Amino acid sequence: MRIVPLAFIGGIVVGLAGLPTAWPAEPPSVRYRGLVVEAVRNPAPAFMVRVDVDRPDRTYQAGQLVQVKVISGKPGYLYLLYINADGALQCVFPNRFQKDNHIPDHQEILIPAPSSPFRFRVGPPFGREILKAVVSLKPLDPHLWGVKSLNDLDVTPLDPDQAKKVLDTLQQTPGEWAEHEVHLFTLSPDKLPQSPKSQRIAVLIGFGHYQDPAIRDLKVGDQDAKAMAQLLQRHGQFDKIFLLVNQEATLAALEKLISQTLPDSTRPGDLLLIFWSGHGGRCADDNGDEPDGLDEYLVPYDGRLGNLQQIRSSMLLDDLFGRWIQRLDGRRILLVLDTCYSAGQSAHEKGLRSPHPAPAPSAHFDFLDGELLRAKDVGQKETAMLAASKANQLAFIRREGDLSVMTYFLLRHLESASGPVTLQNAFQYLEKAVPAYVQQKFPGATQTPVLIDHTTTTIFLRP
Repeated sequence: MRIVPLAFIGGIVVGLAGLPTAWPAEPPSVRYRGLVVEAVRNPAPAFMVRVDVDRPDRTYQAGQLVQVKVISGKPGYLYLLYINADGALQCVFPNRFQKDNHIPDHQEILIPAPSSPFRFRVGPPFGREILKAVVSLKPLDPHLWGVKSLNDLDVTPLDPDQAKKVLDTLQQTPGEWAEHEVHLFTLSPDKLPQSPKSQRIAVLIGFGHYQDPAIRDLKVGDQDAKAMAQLLQRHGQFDKIFLLVNQEATLAALEKLISQTLPDSTRPGDLLLIFWSGHGGRCADDNGDEPDGLDEYLVPYDGRLGNLQQIRSSMLLDDLFGRWIQRLDGRRILLVLDTCYSAGQSAHEKGLRSPHPAPAPSAHFDFLDGELLRAKDVGQKETAMLAASKANQLAFIRREGDLSVMTYFLLRHLESASGPVTLQNAFQYLEKAVPAYVQQKFPGATQTPVLIDHTTTTIFLRP
């Protein structure tokens, strides 16, 4: 594609800075379908990368300029892939304007750079489009992408099947690369942008029993989720509530809901509450990102205890959950986890018997702690997590056998409130009520709720 005043790459136009904009009579023909590349993801990278654009709602009208922002947790080589509304796939970075695609760690880079002689400008076809950033620790040979060079053209058309082969090859060494994508919404000149009301969505997950007979039944986890659903329907003003209990909450079903359905059906600015009541456990870390050498996990209905391979393939590990949360970038996310990560054996304890040493008495809560911190380090804000206990503590079921301790007090506080209840209000109540109950009913034990809050706006549990 030779340089003329403008060169089309689909829904975004690459043009020399300062030159006028014009649209063709018809959208360009589509040779490739790029959506196969969207489905290729690294579920357990050793670092995170984040791509974003300069409009918080990620919505652009015809003629508007787009600036892309990328930040990586490690230095590497950036490949920015673009899938337009018709599914055509191109590499927009590196290009002939910016040939050097090496990026530093923890430093946001802009594409195009302020000094670059080109701009991204929105043009047809219009609709939902995707920007996917891939950062590799080593440069990738252009021939792997099926092209002689990625630096000769304004943008380089790619065969999605060939690009998928590149990403599939990278998946064999998950610690050597990371990726992240965002969806853009481009509008035709005759369609005015809308400001839809932010949604409030709740996902409530709970377990009373499990498929694997080696996993002790909890009796009340499913009741926790059902009771939370009923209260949120009365007082939470949620637009939609997903309730998954027991056999409904397999690992595959949870992945489809959290990492596919929710990203597709929500927009930046929406509030997503994810509640989980069930068992938690710990296993050996496999990528060196855990200071204590252990990954924490939540137990889905079809989770299996056994050897390490069975555990890692069937449980919801914190690394994987962290990637699911990154798929929801731009939303406000609150995780409420009524589970524990210490070993437990009695009917009132929510931990699994573990072959690993118990965490030190000073251990802090660390399921998703590191993952959320790494996400924050690369620019993903608006995440918060309320956990039932510290890493060295058990989370208890009430002696009355009706609900888990933290869930019970959270429900009671939300039900009895005479006005709005914020996340901070709820935590201040729980950090007193939960330890007091556990000390009274389980002498010698301690359960201390933990709040990790990276949000910049107030989250209302009860508006």
